[in-house]
Amino acid sequence: MNPKRGLMGLFILLFFLSSITLALLVLDDQKDMSSRASISLVGGLQPALPTEKLVPNESVWDGRLHDLPVIIRYNPALWFPPDKDAPVFYHLGQSTTARIIVGSVTLGELRQILGSDFVAPQFLGTPRTNLENWNIQSYSFHFLGEEKIVDVWIGSGGISLVAVMSDDSTRREVGDLASQTTYVEIGKVQGDSTPDDSARLAAQMRPSVVMILNNFCAQANFSGKAYPFCLAQAGSGFFVNKDGYIATNGHVVGNLPETSIFNAVTTGGLDGLLVDSLQAYYSVQMGSLVDKTLVETKVKEAHAKKEAIYQIAGLIGQMYKKNLITLESAESHYFIQLGNTPIQLSKTGINSGSGIVTATLIASDYAEPDSVLGFSTSDVALLKINGTNFPALSLGNLTDVGVGSGLLLVGFPGVAMGSNSQLLDTSANAEPTFTKGVVSAFKQAKGNKKNLIQTDASINHGNSGGPAVSTDGKVVGLATYGLTPDEGGGNYNFLRDIGDLKELMVKNNVTADMGETYAIWKSGLNNYWISYFKSAKADFERVLSLYPDHPTASRYLNEATSKTGSLEDKTPRFTRAQRQLYIGASSGLMIFSVMIIVVLGVSNYIDSKRRRAPVILPPRAPLPPRPIQTF
Repeated sequence: MNPKRGLMGLFILLFFLSSITLALLVLDDQKDMSSRASISLVGGLQPALPTEKLVPNESVWDGRLHDLPVIIRYNPALWFPPDKDAPVFYHLGQSTTARIIVGSVTLGELRQILGSDFVAPQFLGTPRTNLENWNIQSYSFHFLGEEKIVDVWIGSGGISLVAVMSDDSTRREVGDLASQTTYVEIGKVQGDSTPDDSARLAAQMRPSVVMILNNFCAQANFSGKAYPFCLAQAGSGFFVNKDGYIATNGHVVGNLPETSIFNAVTTGGLDGLLVDSLQAYYSVQMGSLVDKTLVETKVKEAHAKKEAIYQIAGLIGQMYKKNLITLESAESHYFIQLGNTPIQLSKTGINSGSGIVTATLIASDYAEPDSVLGFSTSDVALLKINGTNFPALSLGNLTDVGVGSGLLLVGFPGVAMGSNSQLLDTSANAEPTFTKGVVSAFKQAKGNKKNLIQTDASINHGNSGGPAVSTDGKVVGLATYGLTPDEGGGNYNFLRDIGDLKELMVKNNVTADMGETYAIWKSGLNNYWISYFKSAKADFERVLSLYPDHPTASRYLNEATSKTGSLEDKTPRFTRAQRQLYIGASSGLMIFSVMIIVVLGVSNYIDSKRRRAPVILPPRAPLPPRPIQTF
């Protein structure tokens, strides 16, 4: 047997085997690429876990949380929404409250709602309103020596608004609330999730967004006596560097005296001051010293009636503006909620441990804007926590979005708690909310003309400092509550330009080093959504090894582990890197086989030619004649 022909057959077989292997690998790679491309489509993908909470674009208060069949759209720059205790809005600029109740209100019921501190009611008439299906009955009451106007807005749908005002200047804003009231059936509450691009983007961003708690302690001085108190106000932030640098708004880490006093009064932190000041007031009114225990009872009753405690807070605020009350020894401590354990505030302090860490303020570019001149700074700040491998987000640019571009805003529910509060809420604050919106316009801040992004996405108190992300996952701004543009009037939802934050980072030598945790987390989610559970499991395990406090990786890991190896698991036999290696090897074997086959073929052809050609011998010289022998 010709050995060269045997080798040719072997390499021909190797060629065909390599070709088949290459074809199978290419088909598998194309199928994998097609699966990954399908992430941009909704159908056939696994939903995000846990279900991310997407809220509507508008600033909406859902009365069904209080068993009231209404939804009210409100301007968050003007109104502080009701808390979980009572359905009462508070006007941020004036001492005005608006309570939502079911049914009409008689004078007796009105006195019961307001409490015993509202006395001497008088009917003022029925002011005119341009709102259809609404009527107003107006009264005057005396509250701690001051006259208050109380409007009862009666709606044809069976809902009434009780507004307590210092004067009628805010009647129009109350009317705006009434006009934005929509009657609904009590049932499912808004904020359900959808397995669309926004839900997947929200799942990617969730671990990078944190709650920031500013624990502010100070001392109020009144009539030579000190009243120490502590507050905790919450905001949002996000990682901008793998080494623990967190971005937020400047006003989240700062404390305005007027706001601090208001929160301290309404949450019980300054009850001692209230008791002493009210005792002095009632003693003057009665002409003799009033028993302190009676005043303490009055303060407790005021806390039970939102209208009363809000009006008292307004009076204390006026005393501060007149320098009758001063603040001293102000100090802030910052806490970061990384995981799923909510921050708890009690009389003994703030819980710490796994998932809740302390932070240091690195820098802040924020000063209270002048009412005439406007802003002299931006509203950005940097905090730092110890550690590394945190999932930093990618920072974009203002030019990455245009008018109409989609945005996703992330932040935690707003909370302001006092030292008498037992909890800083619980599960509701463990998870952020995600709000979809679009870029409405580009503006400039009054004063320093810094860039602002106007959006229709709602920005509430707790959202402040949270990231606003474009559809390609880049942070283009920071949610900043209630700014006023230079031209025109009114208040709008605005984002601070990410460029302001970048400037602050450069000044403090902070780079935008994302690290590897976010990339691996994103890879794991992509694998999970296309049912590559085995690959997703490996990614989630890697994420947890890098960042043990990751808030959602464990849940995804448990889900991926339970489905690994099942019929649902569509993980390819080889990873993409392995496929590329094998495709390269198969292609190389094919080329090598072809080369050897050609070489052997040419060599065998030459050999066969040699065997078939006739042999031509050279001519020989004639032999000499042999002599004849004779005998």
